Amino acid sequence: MPTPTKPLDVLLIAGIDALGLARFPFLLHKAGCKVTVLAPPGLAITCSRYVDKHLPTSTEPKARALLIIELLSQQPSYDMVIVGDEPSLIALSEFAGDGCLDGWFPVDHRSSSQVQVILSKWDFQQAAIKAGLYTPLAKMCGDWQAVTAATADIGYPIMLKSFSGLSGSGVRKVNNDQELKAAYDDLAVSPQPVLVQRFYEGKLGSTDVLFDHGVPLCWHSSYSLHCWPTPLAASSARELTDHADVAAMVAGVGKMTGFHGFAGIDWIHDTKTNHLYALELNPRVTPSYHLGHYAGVDFSHSLQQLLAGKPMTTEPKPIPQSGVVVNLFPQSLFWAFSHCNGYSFFHCWLDAPWHDPLLMLAYLRRVLTHYLPMHWRQWAKRQLRRG
Repeated sequence: MPTPTKPLDVLLIAGIDALGLARFPFLLHKAGCKVTVLAPPGLAITCSRYVDKHLPTSTEPKARALLIIELLSQQPSYDMVIVGDEPSLIALSEFAGDGCLDGWFPVDHRSSSQVQVILSKWDFQQAAIKAGLYTPLAKMCGDWQAVTAATADIGYPIMLKSFSGLSGSGVRKVNNDQELKAAYDDLAVSPQPVLVQRFYEGKLGSTDVLFDHGVPLCWHSSYSLHCWPTPLAASSARELTDHADVAAMVAGVGKMTGFHGFAGIDWIHDTKTNHLYALELNPRVTPSYHLGHYAGVDFSHSLQQLLAGKPMTTEPKPIPQSGVVVNLFPQSLFWAFSHCNGYSFFHCWLDAPWHDPLLMLAYLRRVLTHYLPMHWRQWAKRQLRRG
């Protein structure tokens, strides 16, 4: 009789209530993993039936980082540690060079350049240029005078980007001098520099990747549709696609970062040159790995092979010119309510995780409370406190 295979222990760190991240435990479960989630109480991810153990933690990134390091010093037996959000990753990077990050941080933390490449938009751009990837013309600016000079050199329209940001929060499209001043005042709230980048006409998209110490094992690409709540925020629908530049892009990003684990690469498909221009790296779990089957890839299977010490590369299959469009659940519910769009409302249920009912309820509660009048929200909070 064969000996039962011991489940692999994975620690998933979730510091924010990201909707896509909450679906990730299912991917780990399918890979045969026992999933421990370290997250503040109340996050949607803690409701998933595929979370085997929940370790409560602080909502404050620095306090969370200290707890993670303490936990891993006491129990260093996890087969893989996955940092699922950027605030946690940034807080953990403060310990770069310390042995407490050995063996699980997604890049070589003793190399300051590799750490900066995954955290800084500017460093990523410079490394991508050296790697021979297509990248937009950009200039880093430390003050208002530098911003105006760079804008004059590049020409409107431009993209103005803060040093860091989540889901488009640190990005503004600027068309004229008046918008430039408003965008700069909005983003330059810290002493960190801002990035002035040439704007390209075309569809925004991203490529979800699983890396093995810089080697891409599994990936698929999609255009970002119906971004919400702003045109530069996270998308609520995806159109599956492929492109001749993708393979070189994922290989180049992997080589220049040595990244290990799950990540995403944002790009824009320039209509004039028909090239994909790499914009930035998301060094954490992204929302659409569960769409891999449309491209003939299985991230769970690739992760299982990786953890078994037998990593293999699986390239995505060609996608028809008119790719499959998936209305993401629950993101498309927000889009549908905000735009009174019945098509998105009905079709997003096809993407719903019906196999995870408590997570479904957590998602729906977030949608409903977002659109409830304020006095109804306050009443519901009072009732919950009494209960």
